[in-house]
Amino acid sequence: MLTYYMPLTTSSFCENERNLINFVSEERKAAIDRVRFDDSKLLTLYSALLVRYAICEMTGYKNSDLIFSRTEHGKPFLNGHDSIDFNISHTKGMILCSVTDTGKVGVDVERIRPLKYNIMKRCFHPNEIDYVESLNDDKHFFEIWTKKEAYTKYLGTGLAFDITSVNMLAKEHDDKLACFCENDYIFSVYSDCKDKVLPVSVSADSLISYYL
Repeated sequence: MLTYYMPLTTSSFCENERNLINFVSEERKAAIDRVRFDDSKLLTLYSALLVRYAICEMTGYKNSDLIFSRTEHGKPFLNGHDSIDFNISHTKGMILCSVTDTGKVGVDVERIRPLKYNIMKRCFHPNEIDYVESLNDDKHFFEIWTKKEAYTKYLGTGLAFDITSVNMLAKEHDDKLACFCENDYIFSVYSDCKDKVLPVSVSADSLISYYL
């Protein structure tokens, strides 16, 4: 399994990005066009580019060989390659992507920030609420939040069940979860792949050089 994270420090959609848009699908181009603000355009573009880069690095395929579709629940998949699973998440200033050829994967990234904890009653298991309240800091709230998001994305079913019934602190999840921090961001990866998660940082400049 390959896991990449990409800090996105630029805030302007410039000439490089206008050239890079030629390396994504027509669907993604349309999505970028619909986005109003440059920072969101950049996240939408570089997320797609990072997925394609990761898949090509793992498989040796060419970018032009990659065609994507979506399941009925909206999870993207690579046409004609059932053994490949991937997932991506982004938040302001950061992108996370994992690709595996030996199982399934779901990922989530969030920026650690102050938050009102009353939201926990709607989506956290009682044991998770106790855990966050006992430690009383934002990092541990987002630890649980990203783990739950990664788990639901791993399942690929969306929120088709009561998420408060799932306890991410339960031992049954230990072998499938990896969680790490970088600066003010927290990342979670949920996978049945047996490989250890070894996150690698990729810069925007690296992707620009790779494609252009």
